[in-house]
Amino acid sequence: MADSALPRTFGRYEILDEIARGRGVVAYRARDPELERTVIVRVAQPPDLSGSEHAVFAARFLDEARRASLLVHPALVATHDFGQDPQTGALFVVQEHAVGTSLEKSLVPGRPFPWKQALSIASQIGRGLHRLHEAGVVHEDLRPGSIVVLDSGPCKLADPHLPRFEASPSTLTVVGQDSGALYTSPEQAVGERVDPRTDIFALGAVTYRLLTGHDAFEADGPQRILARVLHDRPSPPSRSVPGLPVGVDATVDRALAKSRKDRYADAASFCDDLDDLLAGRVPRGATAAPREGDRGRFLSAAIGTGVGTGTGTGSRGVDRRLVVRALVGLLAFALVLGLERLRRELEEPGAGPVGPPAPDPVARPEDSPGPADAAPDLPSLEPAPSARLSIDFRHTLENGTIVVRVDGNVVVQRRVTAAVTRRFLGIKLREGSSHHVVDVSPGRHEISVSVRWEHEERSDRIAGNFAAGATRKLTAKIGRIGRRLSIEWE
Repeated sequence: MADSALPRTFGRYEILDEIARGRGVVAYRARDPELERTVIVRVAQPPDLSGSEHAVFAARFLDEARRASLLVHPALVATHDFGQDPQTGALFVVQEHAVGTSLEKSLVPGRPFPWKQALSIASQIGRGLHRLHEAGVVHEDLRPGSIVVLDSGPCKLADPHLPRFEASPSTLTVVGQDSGALYTSPEQAVGERVDPRTDIFALGAVTYRLLTGHDAFEADGPQRILARVLHDRPSPPSRSVPGLPVGVDATVDRALAKSRKDRYADAASFCDDLDDLLAGRVPRGATAAPREGDRGRFLSAAIGTGVGTGTGTGSRGVDRRLVVRALVGLLAFALVLGLERLRRELEEPGAGPVGPPAPDPVARPEDSPGPADAAPDLPSLEPAPSARLSIDFRHTLENGTIVVRVDGNVVVQRRVTAAVTRRFLGIKLREGSSHHVVDVSPGRHEISVSVRWEHEERSDRIAGNFAAGATRKLTAKIGRIGRRLSIEWE
């Protein structure tokens, strides 16, 4: 696109024309007069930042550009140079001119790629991502628009280190852009720090799009898209495209896990499973086991309150067979847990009812050797000191109830609320906490914590020993992503 206001140069590079603009970056086609080759110059255009914020941003920009310039991989667009224009102070990077077409321009709504081609593209980009992550760089903006399909056939990942303009870790650059929101991870949607697994989620979303012809979280507008990213589990690709190899659903599902710890540990592991599928093997790392947060959404969907698992601008009805299977699985899981607990109690040496230790028998004078006129020992009239359990509960629930049980007996049952601390794209982000202290008898006890809200419930349990006069602190948390409950001793 021609522009009469084009800058003439950035550093030594002669600007020819503008080729793209958006996300705080302007890209130009340029000429390198020293090496006599065409390059792409990407110039940062950060928002208005204070002096200190701009200095932090510039330092990060140049550091990531330096690391990216050291990377050599066939699936990464090479970074030739970087710097700051001496006349304008603008930050820029110089990348190879990859001759090809953006993958985004090859997408046709409702038309999936052949599955082998889709998995091959994902594997190529995943290998490039892994090399990027090894250098300590997170892409943060992986989407079809950042993938170039070369005229010669292979694919390359562009923009491997371009800045995200973060004055704080919670700032995002996908505001108001549907295409960006479609590949945004849950942790990005709530403003948490990113790591390599953020890129794995985005690559999983790209893979889903290529396999099915539609996006995993498509909806009307970025706000609804991000709501689906946070709460919805997309339907398996094989439901849209029958005949996909066994293992594709589990592989994509793991890449799109809401919680980072449920995703692939690194991009290479994801690519190993993709290569297994391409070779006709069972993927070595994928698992089809339902995740705890998704299990809760299945149950809520069954009673008409959960987020739908459909794609597009609406939600499909819940498949009753899936609901029945989920319920049967939950009952079987609970039965196994109960039997295992009973087995442990029976096998534990000296196992018996949990409770306060029996008092020692009171010594009688005739049983105590000593002088005839010695005063007999009398039992202490002071009560034995008890132990204490302190529970700190942190959550993101608008309204809910926490129930704490000690050895099956309810000791705490309180309503809890969380206040809105900030908003992002119209989504209210809440934080709340409560503190509870109860007395327990010395000895070993099993503590269970249940949290209920709307039509959902999460439970977890933990055991521990309590010493007389001492306090044990327990932390319980309900997070934003997947609404999982975790409890642990401090």
